[in-house]
Amino acid sequence: MKPNYLAAVAVIALACTAGSHASDSRATITFTEHGIPHVRSSDFAGLGYGYGYAAASLDLCALSEVFLDVRGERARYLGASAQNGSALLKRTSENVVNDFTTRLLIDDEAVAAQRAGLTPQARDLIQGYADGFNRYLHDTPDEKRPPACRGAAWVQPITSDDVLRRVASAVFVSGMFDVELYDAHPPGAGAVAMRDAVAPIEPTDAGSNALALGSAHTSHGRGLLLGNPHWFWGVPNRFMQAHLTVPGVYDVSGASVLGMPLINIGYNKSMAWTHTVATDYRATIYELLLDPADPTRYIVDGKPRPMLRREISIDVRQPDGSVARSKHLFWLTEYGPVIQSAKLPWTTTKAYALADGNARDTRYLRQLIGMGEAGSVRELKRTLAQTMGLVWVNTIAADAGGEVLYADYNAIPNVPKQVFDACTTRISFPQATLANVMDGSRSACRWRDDRRSNSGNTMPPDEKPALITRDYVENSNASYWLVNEKTPLEGYSPMIGRERSPLNLRTRFGHLIAKDFGRSQPDSSEEEDMQRMENALFSNRDYFAELVLDDLLKECNDTMQRTDDEQYRSSLSASCSVLARWDRKDNVDSRGAALFREFAREVKPAGEEDASNAAALWSVPFEPGKPLDTPRGLNTATSAPLEALQRAAERLGKAGVPLDAPLGDVQFIERNGKRIALHGGLIFNRISLTLTPNIGYTEPMGSADSYMQVVSFDNRGPKADTLLVNSQSGDTASPWYADQAALYARKTWVHVPFFPKDIERQAIAPSIDLVYVRQ
Repeated sequence: MKPNYLAAVAVIALACTAGSHASDSRATITFTEHGIPHVRSSDFAGLGYGYGYAAASLDLCALSEVFLDVRGERARYLGASAQNGSALLKRTSENVVNDFTTRLLIDDEAVAAQRAGLTPQARDLIQGYADGFNRYLHDTPDEKRPPACRGAAWVQPITSDDVLRRVASAVFVSGMFDVELYDAHPPGAGAVAMRDAVAPIEPTDAGSNALALGSAHTSHGRGLLLGNPHWFWGVPNRFMQAHLTVPGVYDVSGASVLGMPLINIGYNKSMAWTHTVATDYRATIYELLLDPADPTRYIVDGKPRPMLRREISIDVRQPDGSVARSKHLFWLTEYGPVIQSAKLPWTTTKAYALADGNARDTRYLRQLIGMGEAGSVRELKRTLAQTMGLVWVNTIAADAGGEVLYADYNAIPNVPKQVFDACTTRISFPQATLANVMDGSRSACRWRDDRRSNSGNTMPPDEKPALITRDYVENSNASYWLVNEKTPLEGYSPMIGRERSPLNLRTRFGHLIAKDFGRSQPDSSEEEDMQRMENALFSNRDYFAELVLDDLLKECNDTMQRTDDEQYRSSLSASCSVLARWDRKDNVDSRGAALFREFAREVKPAGEEDASNAAALWSVPFEPGKPLDTPRGLNTATSAPLEALQRAAERLGKAGVPLDAPLGDVQFIERNGKRIALHGGLIFNRISLTLTPNIGYTEPMGSADSYMQVVSFDNRGPKADTLLVNSQSGDTASPWYADQAALYARKTWVHVPFFPKDIERQAIAPSIDLVYVRQ
């Protein structure tokens, strides 16, 4: 969609305003550079209408696919066996798996529960969003739609129920067990084979960096926030950037996940926030003791209980284009549905049931509205604690008054430490970072009800960690334990995370940035502090290399002098000479970055982000009293490090990647036939591309820099630099398909206007005025 097309849309919209009534809602959409819509309305109905319209105009195909997913209709339109993927779990599954499990988890009862929990504002918002999407669909004939979905039967009007299904899909954990739910079948005749071939890896990729500096660390005495979510670029998870305003009530700029009607991460006039994926267990898998005479009966406190059968039906497109009805049977317990995998098998004696604490969470939209309305981090903490509507994430925030917040106020099962210790069973399985395994044969192991909780048996906010300070808070997906060096948070349930254990390397590097700001120049401006933060992020320093590379090179040189194996000496010399010349960064001109990246992958434990917990690797072990300085140094008493370096070089050699290739030559994406070389790597500034033989690191992309924001404040309000690295649109014909990816490659930020006059001055086309005639 080009700017002149925006003008044409404005003419169409203006022509439709005649005959409006006082009770109708109005929305104005103004696009600024890079396709960022600024939607303004006097009420939430109009706001939803405007955002639904704008979102559809930006990425109709992707949004339509999102709603196809959450309706459980992929197989109806795309066929049963077509594959759809989970970027988080790095696996694919058939469309029928998506559809059957979606219909199980987001059934009519779940949608009704979501609707019952809506405030009047949220109810108006979702209805407006659906109607705005539909308005764009009505206004845009098929021949003017993006080629990727032109003529597709699955591009169709949506309902407010579809928006609620999208909200529900974002809050529960059960969707991460779709294959396990689908495959659950009693042992015996007709039992299904377990899917070792498509089992996911540990979901360690989803992460983020967040650093909030208070008045003690900024020269101007106001807060400064870095939000750097490492998230996904594809459907359905990627971000869309927007600015949504109901004057005097809600005025938030930032990004929302596709199909969500509100901002997930962003800033308002006096406060900015971001999220990182938290370490909490979001669900419990209950290990069931089965009746020896019947594997569909389980024992609780010595008494047998029958499982319930739940049959789900879906429509499936056949090879000849016809549609047939298909059925699948699920098994339910009082804890939740039964799951099955190679690691969690259903035998004649044991089975496993998934208890998801957020399966019926109805507070999410209410929470997002409350966050946007909060004017300070203290108000933000209050609304988070009162609602407890977030899932998955920590919240890190800074405000204009110079205070900063860390809060792990996401809803999780209420399992106190004594219950956790008495009931938890250690089992390794692919989603072990998401759910703990507990004894289902004893009622004493159930989640605890607590009158302080907002939702019965979820953990109350009083039992969860939070900190407000004028110093700093940092989180890069380590636990809550050390978000500020001076103020450890301790004494919490193991359901939330680990204490006094090694921090990941991104967390340690984030603390280094904060310490550097502690030496802030007293006369620097907000803009200069923001620039310092952006420079720190894009410095692309490899902190792991700073800790171990000198030792690795010394051991390499010593070994080359000792060995009589000429071939071994030659291969070591090739690798070590490259690393000796490497600048220890992941810039596009850095030679050796790829080799060290593969070395880092070789030495980290399976399922871990980095080598922090590889105790045998380090010469100085972790000390709880020195968490930012340990572990450090490379243990060269064994040959393991050099063997890992050899394997890394061999891996690159097999892929056809020269050891000394500039990173930008072998790390890139392609957009419309053009390469965009990307800096970053498996470091603080994260780009997670796939090593492809004879090409290099390219798509598919794992979790990576996505929507990024650096926000400070002056007397007027927010000053924000942002980047939506994946760009605003998935439409290959759009000018906003790759523009921000190109900006990222040049380390260039977008200065986003916030105030009406600035938005008007930076508009790239006439505003679109819509009248929403509510039925």
